[in-house]
Amino acid sequence: MKPELSLLWKHSGKLGRRLPFALLASSLVVGCGQPAPETSEPSAPAAESSAQAVGPSGNLEAALNSVTDEDDAVPDRPVVESLFAIPQGTASKATAAVFELKLDAKRAQNEAFRGKTLTMLDGTQQLLFRDDGQGGDEVAGDLLFLASGTFDFVALQAEQERITQAQSQSQTQLTTAVFEGRELVRTVPVAALSTQFPVGQRVPIRPIGLATLVDPARSLIIRAPSVVGDPTRTWDPCTNVGNPNGKWTFNYLMTEMANQPFTGVAPSTFVREWVRQWEAAKTVNGFTTPPRTNIVTKLVNPWPKVGGALDLTKSPFKLVAIVNRLDLAGNNPAYGSGRAGEGRFIFAATEGTGTSCHTVPFLVILEYGVDKNDCMSIKTYAQQWQALSSMALGSATYNAALEALTEQFAKRDLSPRKPNRSSINQVRTNELWLGSPWELREFRLWNSTINPASFAAPGPALGLLNSHTVAQTPDRATKNTLFPSYVNGNVPAIVALPPTYTVPLAWSTGAFRGGRAVVTSTFASPSSPPFWSQPATTIPNRQARHVFSLNTCDGCHGDEIGTPFTHVSQTGALSPFLSGVLTVPDRADGSPTRTFNEVLGRQTFLDQVANQSCLTLSFLSSSAAVH
Repeated sequence: MKPELSLLWKHSGKLGRRLPFALLASSLVVGCGQPAPETSEPSAPAAESSAQAVGPSGNLEAALNSVTDEDDAVPDRPVVESLFAIPQGTASKATAAVFELKLDAKRAQNEAFRGKTLTMLDGTQQLLFRDDGQGGDEVAGDLLFLASGTFDFVALQAEQERITQAQSQSQTQLTTAVFEGRELVRTVPVAALSTQFPVGQRVPIRPIGLATLVDPARSLIIRAPSVVGDPTRTWDPCTNVGNPNGKWTFNYLMTEMANQPFTGVAPSTFVREWVRQWEAAKTVNGFTTPPRTNIVTKLVNPWPKVGGALDLTKSPFKLVAIVNRLDLAGNNPAYGSGRAGEGRFIFAATEGTGTSCHTVPFLVILEYGVDKNDCMSIKTYAQQWQALSSMALGSATYNAALEALTEQFAKRDLSPRKPNRSSINQVRTNELWLGSPWELREFRLWNSTINPASFAAPGPALGLLNSHTVAQTPDRATKNTLFPSYVNGNVPAIVALPPTYTVPLAWSTGAFRGGRAVVTSTFASPSSPPFWSQPATTIPNRQARHVFSLNTCDGCHGDEIGTPFTHVSQTGALSPFLSGVLTVPDRADGSPTRTFNEVLGRQTFLDQVANQSCLTLSFLSSSAAVH
């Protein structure tokens, strides 16, 4: 994570640790200069490769090595119980106010902040919250922090009017959902506050998201044929209909990611070297990923060529979905997230010709960080996504508005501090087409600020997508050895809200994080518990076992919630996890029964970010579900 994005919370006892982007836009400083590259991880020369990136200037390596990528650190952050603004004058857009911030005394992780100071950035305003008995704080160490600053009470009034209007148009009581981790724990009634804020009155700043004002099919997971088959923006390899250079084609997106003017790597070479990684065994973090050589006969050989090179204008990948993952702006230790979450394209490979052509279970997910760096730009971005809910799905107006959104993360040169100057965080694949069992792989671009040990040996190549470890997922060989040791040794971080652990490359006596995730069975029963399970005598804290398992790639895509491997299939069908309420008894123990509603969580978050003060994000305690 970029240094300037880690400043929402700082406390004097741990100034050396960087807080994640869980609190979103209120952490961001307007006008910050580019930070120095992070150098906390070791570097190594790029691997020898026939496709090694070479820039026109002959000094590409120096240029690429000057950028930084998102890291995986997930330090602690406080869990907020309540926040009040006390106006010291007449309500205005910048009313002098005293702020009272109460941390939840029941959360063990808040003990690290007791008696300290916290700094919250709200746009350009820095609020210094004190629990040290100084600067107006009456009692040191009581987890009640005080700060002085200004607050926009006019915007708060407008939000109350919005709630009132929404309630008048609803036949039922408005509610907002509350999540702990990825579990839906309750919904609470929503009522508008009085729009009069007398001097000295404690006015609650509370997180409210009105999910009913967000249409998931138009603003979150977009699969309508009139969109993913838009002939001006997509190309269908089965019918040869569309625009081969359209803004939502595999050709355009990989060309922008390769960024040949900067890297010197031709897009066809960029894609061919990526595909080549299935053709031979890969050793990632000491674990072997077997080859799937069928990719040559099934994908490479049928792929039309120009002068022997892959013709990307005739790529055999069909767009299945465009996905808004603004919710990944919330804290998630499993995967990298952009400054405003992620934007994603999901493609399915195709085989056959003419009427026999069809999509196959080889999904490619392009996952981009959204490089926004101030409160207003992120709020505007959220508002643009929510505005899609009021447009006719697939209309010319809708598709143009959606393209304007995707171009904010898909086109080249949007992220100068990241490899290839691309906003891509990672490329993932889910497939059963090339072999069995189901397999998930992950690929990332590399520069010298990223630990090369997380890539396939002998080392990553600059400018190219390289095989990478699958985040938060150990290799299955560690199940009976390092896995229980790791969970037992990290219970507080795993069960924290949000979780603050990151599965390391190595743990205890050996390599830990795997180079792939596989799913051999997508369902479990009490007699056949999920893969990432051990009995209570081995892992006593059962919530820690569940959270860890659910946050692995193979747990979330399989037996921990009893769902098929893909959450969006090659036909665009959604898994039960993305289809509404999912109630699941604990797969290892039979109880407790947990309730998930992933889409409701994303609806709630989008409405909150688009319409409320950035300060409400300080309450965020859910770990965003990334699958």
